[in-house]
This record gives sequence, C-alpha cells and structure tokens, in this order.
Amino acid sequence: MKVKKILALVLVMLMAVSMAACGGNTTGSTTQPDSANGNTSKDSGNAEFILKVGHSIQEETPTHQALLSFEKEVEEKSGGRIDVQIYANGALGTERAMTEAVQMGTLEVTLPSSAIVATFDPMLDVLSLPFLFPDAETARSALSGDFGDLLTVNLESIGLVSLGWLENGVRYISNNKHPINTLDDMKGIKIRTIENEIQMNFFSAWGASPNPMAYSELFTALQQGVVDAQENSIFLIKSSRFEEVTDYLLLTPHWYCTLPVIMNKAFFDSLPEDLQTIVKDAMTACSELQYELCDAANEEALAYLMEHMETNELTEENLQKFIDACAPVYEDAREQFGDEVIDMALSFQSK
Repeated sequence: MKVKKILALVLVMLMAVSMAACGGNTTGSTTQPDSANGNTSKDSGNAEFILKVGHSIQEETPTHQALLSFEKEVEEKSGGRIDVQIYANGALGTERAMTEAVQMGTLEVTLPSSAIVATFDPMLDVLSLPFLFPDAETARSALSGDFGDLLTVNLESIGLVSLGWLENGVRYISNNKHPINTLDDMKGIKIRTIENEIQMNFFSAWGASPNPMAYSELFTALQQGVVDAQENSIFLIKSSRFEEVTDYLLLTPHWYCTLPVIMNKAFFDSLPEDLQTIVKDAMTACSELQYELCDAANEEALAYLMEHMETNELTEENLQKFIDACAPVYEDAREQFGDEVIDMALSFQSK
C-alpha cells in the first residue's frame, strides 16, 4: 500500500512538471491542448491566475457545456485576470487522481462523484445511500441549503473548498442478461460500480455482484462480458453509447449521483476577495444551467433509448422489495454518520 501511494505521488509530481513545461496546459500524452479533447486552447496572456478544471465526462454532455459557460463568465467578469482551462473526458486522469491533484495543488478544480470525494471526507458518503431522494428536484434543493453545507463542512480541513454542486443525476440500471422485474432478477448479475463500500453493499444486498472499475474501462468491459450491467443517468447512458452493449434498461431510480465541485483551498485563498466572489457566483450560475441542460438531455435521451432498448419499470410492490433490502445498509449508515444526519437526509423523502 505504501508503495502504491509513493507511486501515485510520483505520478502527480510528474504531471505537475509536465504542466509547467507546457505553460500550465496538459492533455496527458500531448503537449498542446486542443478542442477535440475537450481542452481549452488559448493564450493565457496577462492573466494573473490560471484556473484548470479537470473532469471525466464527455464534451457533448450538459456538464461540459455548462462548464464552458463558467469559463466564459469568469474570464469576462474578471477582466481576463483569471484564465480558465477545461480538460474533459478524463484527460488529466481518473476522478480519484484528479481529486488527489486538487488536494495537492497541482490542479485547481475538479468535480468527481461524491462517492469519490467521500474517500477523502467520509461525510460525503451519506450521498452514496440508495433511494435517498425521491427525485432530482428534491436533491438539488437539499444540497443548495443547510444539508449541503453540513456535508461539506469538513472539506477545508483537508485542503479543499466547495464551490457548489453539479450532477450526473438519477441513475438507472442497464444490462445485457435479461429484463429486471423483480429483486430475484438481480441475482448473479455482474454490475460495474464505483469504488465505494456503500454502493457495493447495496448491490450485494440485491444479490448482484458489484465490480468497481474506472468509467473509462466500462464500455469495453460490457462489450467483452467482463461485467453484465452498469448504472448511470439517462443522458450518460446515451452519450456513452451503452445501448450498443446492453439490451435492457430499468427505469427505477436507485441513486442520485452528485458532483461536488471542489477547489484547492490554497489557490482559493490566493484569489483576491472580488475574484473569489466572481468564481463562486459563476459556479452558481453554472449549476443552474447544468440542471436545465440535464433535464432536457434526459428527456431527449430517454426517447432515444426506448427505441433502442427494452425498457421497463418496477411495480410498486417490487420496488418496495428493493428498498427493504437496503435496510441493513441504512442501519450501518446510522452507526457511521449518526441519527441526526441520516434523519435529516431521510426528511427529504417526504417532501
């Protein structure tokens, strides 16, 4: 384990050296960023600060499009004092690697899944619980208020600052084995998950076999039969072309996936107060735009997927069996996070 950590630190340091050699820009194996890789290609000019944003999602998604609006607003309102550079599609590494880079200060901003950030700050793992929110609207409202503040209160102690929330949205399951109509239909299905204990526990409670792996490996893993199933939001299923490697889509929302936007604290503190305000306000506007784009993309993607996949929903009775099977996961969560946090989270289910 120590050897792996040392190797990880060496890789991050090498990335930092590469970035310095390229004037602060990197796409991994190339020396000049380009728009085809989702990277902002422009001269930083006389900018006082370079703000690099790395994420793992494709360029055509609502997330990347909203980030482009963030880039434009920050650069315009700062009068060019901040140069925003966006790296999409995992150009700077996995979500975990980018989170480590932000913590170490070799990358300024990233937006990994909350389950990834939870490996650095366990409080965020509350958001890994299944069926926590009844819909995206409730989740957005909860995270923009006191509940979101509670979950991010410890980030500064580990060198991070929360800029706000984006989303991958409500997740659904697709597989290439058979339609899922009952809890029994989940038995033995090899499903790709993120590397998160709560996620793996509730899939195991359903009888599935969870297999954590990087998102970038998922399409090939489905194609080659390494896994039978995956779970993602509707627009990501379409943008990732998972309808080509899975035949059956289950429209039962088991998890709302959040993307906390985190910035290196030292970098944030180095910004003058007026620039801090510009960055935070621009991210608030970015979130609002991303939510609108997600809603539209999900609607369009669902119509498309229903034409290309066998699609079904669980009956109320069968859905309740999935929920009931998660009871041990919630019992463990109460021991881990305490009754106050879990009760606050569950209060949103009745809203």
